[in-house]
Amino acid sequence: MSSRSLSPTPGNTPDAVAEAQFRARMARVGPDRGGRRAPRSSAPGRGRGVRLGWKSWLVVVGLIVLPVVAGVVAWPPVQDCRQQDRTTRFYAGDSFDRCIRRGIAARIDTADQRIKSLMRGSGH
Repeated sequence: MSSRSLSPTPGNTPDAVAEAQFRARMARVGPDRGGRRAPRSSAPGRGRGVRLGWKSWLVVVGLIVLPVVAGVVAWPPVQDCRQQDRTTRFYAGDSFDRCIRRGIAARIDTADQRIKSLMRGSGH
């Protein structure tokens, strides 16, 4: 590769300087790539993060989202049943576990009804 002077001389116009700079940058990039990206190197020190397929990320996201949703659904009934157990206790035939199950079922039913209502377009 020949080295050209990039400083403007009486024969060089600003367009010629810009073209020379462009050609120098293209020469650094490499021979004619035809718009293709450089192949990824498998150097261990690059540190580009975890590379998983979409199925693996689906599992990872599921493992994060499902416990959060379960906590949002279960936490209020558990707290309500604990409060009831501390204040009035449970009547015969009722238990802490049954109270929690009943509360979670009520929350799921309420969410289901709201989703159905939104699907029908009423919004309320």
